[in-house]
Amino acid sequence: MKVAYPHRQKKSLSQVFLHTDWPCVKLCNLLLQQGVQQVLEIGPGKGILTRKLVEAGLTVTAVEKDDQLAEYMTSVASRYRESNAAGSLTVVNEDILQFDLSAWVKQHPGKKAICGNIPYNISSPILLHTLPELSSVEGLFFLVQLEFAQRLCSPVNEKSYGSLSVYTQLRAKAKVEYKVERTCFYPVPKVDSAVVSLLPPTTPQEPAILGKVEQLTRQVFHQRRKKLSNSLGSFLHMGKTLPSDIDLSRRCDTLSPQEFIEIAKVFL
Repeated sequence: MKVAYPHRQKKSLSQVFLHTDWPCVKLCNLLLQQGVQQVLEIGPGKGILTRKLVEAGLTVTAVEKDDQLAEYMTSVASRYRESNAAGSLTVVNEDILQFDLSAWVKQHPGKKAICGNIPYNISSPILLHTLPELSSVEGLFFLVQLEFAQRLCSPVNEKSYGSLSVYTQLRAKAKVEYKVERTCFYPVPKVDSAVVSLLPPTTPQEPAILGKVEQLTRQVFHQRRKKLSNSLGSFLHMGKTLPSDIDLSRRCDTLSPQEFIEIAKVFL
């Protein structure tokens, strides 16, 4: 089903709007499969996903930076209250990067999730803002640029594999759930999108180790074509010895996230 609205795109906010609802139905089903009851939706826009969430009986907090869209979605929330809808909607007119996620998590009991159609230009900041809350929710479910989704979930030895892949996969079980063609949006962007799920990891890592891995990956992926003997130079000069199964003739894009953990332990 296609939906049309009169609101004009704000390029400064990197806005693109879904005009077909099948991606929203599938995302909603993913949330229901996790037993989610409370949802924080980032950037509801014109509410095509929001409607599916409320109609499914979920309690939705929608955070929208655009003043005009926030006002529109507030009127939608009012209509839901008057009609005794299955779920409920609260709209917050705020920049998600300034929104207190920890407070929201504490204020909402039951199984929770964070989801949304994420603006391409702030996908990384939103990821960094939300991942620290992953241990307190059932998962993060984002509609993002396809290339960004592939970077988050990339296996080793792929062009898309980099420091962001390692960062994400050490903090979450990341999976590209399904692709969403660019023609599903208006205005039509130049790239396709995908829904990516980020679920809590089976074995969380210690913050100190994760911090050291970040230092390592920032350095080695900046020189990704070099051998580890060169790209790890400043660390190796500390006189530390790497695990015997780490060959210094390898390049960084051949190391798994777990191997980066093993290296990080040496330099703690």
